[in-house]
Amino acid sequence: MTQFHDRILYVTRAGIHADGLLKNEEIYNIFDTQKFLRRPTNVVVSDTSGLAGIAHWANSYYQLTGENRLDKKHPLIAKIKDWVDAQYAEGRVTTITDRELEEVSKSAIKEIVKID
Repeated sequence: MTQFHDRILYVTRAGIHADGLLKNEEIYNIFDTQKFLRRPTNVVVSDTSGLAGIAHWANSYYQLTGENRLDKKHPLIAKIKDWVDAQYAEGRVTTITDRELEEVSKSAIKEIVKID
């Protein structure tokens, strides 16, 4: 199976599912995608992702674990959500790319956790 197909099969946009993944991934993911596919379950950020979807994206994208993990109540997550909401308020209809989210979050993430 190609990486492209893995990404399509294990992605959600819905904030409610992302929230479930944050709380207990085993409920929303029937097998360990990290173990079998060597990649985590992904969240694509859109206007329906909410704070939980953005938090899940940040934790996955930056590989944040333990005390470095961000929850949906973190101020950085709220800042990113404000930016995402503004994109859709201006008429955006496509999902937000990882590159765009990285641009919005990278400088703040570096201040919070130790990443390169």
